[in-house]
Amino acid sequence: MAEFKPKFRPDIRRHAFGEAHGGQSIVLEDPVANKFFRLSSYEFDLLRVLDGTVTVEEAVEKLRLYGRYYTIEHASKLLEQFSRVGLLLGTAHGYSANQMRLKASLEEARRKRSLFRIYFLFIPLVNPDEFLSRTLWLWRMAVNPVTALIPIILAPAAIYLLISGLMRFQTEYLFFFNVRNLAVLWIAIALVKLIHEFSHAYTAKSLGLHVPEMGVGFLLFFPVLYCNTTAAWQLADRRQRMWISAAGVFSEACIAVFSVFVWYFTNPGIVNSVAFYLMAISLLTSILFNANPLMKFDGYFVLADWLRIPNLQSRSFGLLRYLFWNRVLGVESFRARRNRGKEFSILLVYGIAAFIYRIFLYAGIVIGIYYRFDKTLGIMLGCLAFTLFVVRPLVGGMSGLWKRRSEMSFRPYGLAVFAAFLVSAGVLVTIPWSRNSVYPCYIDSTMVRKIVIPVEAPVGNVYARKGERVREGTTILSLDSTRLEYELRDKKLEKSLLSEEIAIIEASGNDLARIPLKRIELSQTSDALKEIREDMSRLEWKAPFNGVITDLATNLQPGARLEKGTVVGELTGEEQCEVIGLVPEHEIGKVREGTAVEIWFPIGTGTSFSATVKEISVFHREDLADSPFSSRFGGEIATAQRSPEYKDVPLEAYYMCRVDFPNQVGIPLGMTGRIAVPEPARSILRRVVETVYKTFRREIIF
Repeated sequence: MAEFKPKFRPDIRRHAFGEAHGGQSIVLEDPVANKFFRLSSYEFDLLRVLDGTVTVEEAVEKLRLYGRYYTIEHASKLLEQFSRVGLLLGTAHGYSANQMRLKASLEEARRKRSLFRIYFLFIPLVNPDEFLSRTLWLWRMAVNPVTALIPIILAPAAIYLLISGLMRFQTEYLFFFNVRNLAVLWIAIALVKLIHEFSHAYTAKSLGLHVPEMGVGFLLFFPVLYCNTTAAWQLADRRQRMWISAAGVFSEACIAVFSVFVWYFTNPGIVNSVAFYLMAISLLTSILFNANPLMKFDGYFVLADWLRIPNLQSRSFGLLRYLFWNRVLGVESFRARRNRGKEFSILLVYGIAAFIYRIFLYAGIVIGIYYRFDKTLGIMLGCLAFTLFVVRPLVGGMSGLWKRRSEMSFRPYGLAVFAAFLVSAGVLVTIPWSRNSVYPCYIDSTMVRKIVIPVEAPVGNVYARKGERVREGTTILSLDSTRLEYELRDKKLEKSLLSEEIAIIEASGNDLARIPLKRIELSQTSDALKEIREDMSRLEWKAPFNGVITDLATNLQPGARLEKGTVVGELTGEEQCEVIGLVPEHEIGKVREGTAVEIWFPIGTGTSFSATVKEISVFHREDLADSPFSSRFGGEIATAQRSPEYKDVPLEAYYMCRVDFPNQVGIPLGMTGRIAVPEPARSILRRVVETVYKTFRREIIF
């Protein structure tokens, strides 16, 4: 059977432009599929000699005469890529062994893509090119060097406002996934992403490119918009390509700048909420995703063009594979293109960083699937993700090592470096280290006395205000004694008359049977008189200890008539205090009675105290009514007002951790701080194993 002789498609258009170090990159345009492919000159040299008359082996030998060296394996991999994107034509010799291998490779690639599509799915919806052409004049009117300069000038002021309002930002961020604000959140996300994608599209269109499609994608089942601007690859000016890639991030930065001003200078309400969400979404998505060069989003393409290194990620991973197989294991068939000193360093650093990032990304995929979906579906998808992203690469790597075992000739220097790397990684994941779990806390008093109306009498005077410090014995309020004085005089007269009446009956000897009743009336009058005198002695409410008036009723005014026993305020002592920390239910196992903790309060540069947990109790919903923990009052616990009975309800279950605290330094009551609970020293590996085991055990039991 004849050997396969591939042929480069003659209708493919070629665009060449200069790159770093005097080299060239080649952009190939497919006029049929309207796609563009960027190749290095090294890759294109192989492609252009494939004229349908030579085999792969003959092409490799032919290129060696011109100083281009390829291994058969490397050339075959390049052919697989060229075939997959439709750059090669078949020949009459199509069913050679080599072609069958390529066909099998293509089928394997399609199968892998179909599996990965579960997590990274893109669905084209519309062709916006005609609409963009008609409305491009509006874009040019709104976006020009003058208007682009405005957010750049305002950016320093926006950063200052954001930093100065950082605590407010952290508090409001607690409402980010509040169900009541979910509609506003989704509207804000849709608005930001529409502006982001249309920024890419209009920028590409303004440079004369064709924008064939826009649609929706699903990254880890989270919907996102996308715009196809692959036509940017045909631009020879790398600055133009960078502008197209950076347009979305720049638009989100502009949204964030203007939203900061609206959020900072408006009162709570729908406008303030929308501005907050626009600001938060723009900042978070830009920093974590779009501008992150370790992910193949906008930041990656900007970095690749800025460095003038096309295919940055694939070349970096290729360099790592070459270093492992060739420089460590000594497999000579693995070769890499020549990379000069600076380019070599860039590829090495980027490859290592991207590899480490992928480990965290894949772990995040598994965790995210488990917690964001139904448990059964989450476990199934998590196992599939673990198989695809962890097991499959490991099995493939071990299989490759076994197949090439005869080609290995270990290089001492490379092996020493690799061994040092493995040892360092092993030490990093196995060495025990401790950390502190930190929870919000505030200081409260164990001496609390309700201020009540002592007798049934109008309020005379109020001598204290809410928040005022008072000393023991200080009069807080006094009652008007006028009514009691009249009652006292009447009872004295009534008692005198009863005594005289009893004396007259005893002297006359008439109606002696009435004397017992009269004596009972006299006793009752004496008791009432005694009670009035006692009330007269309680016309003032005095502080029983040194403390602070933490609450005072607004209706406590001179002349007000309040019933006896009515609570009108609260006095809190400052000497005998306790610190109350709030621990989420899923972390309550880290705290026990008797656990030693560190307490920190923002006094000066920060003041720490050592203490011991004395009690742990359930944090009831009503405990948040006026608590400094409530986010409605600037606290750190996300709350929502779900019913008229409770002002604030925490969005997840919490436990209260109480710690005795002798307040000798005079920390103001209600001050919030942090309570740090030390954890036993454990390695990263042990933490991961324990987490997996607990999750598995929980799912098996429940």
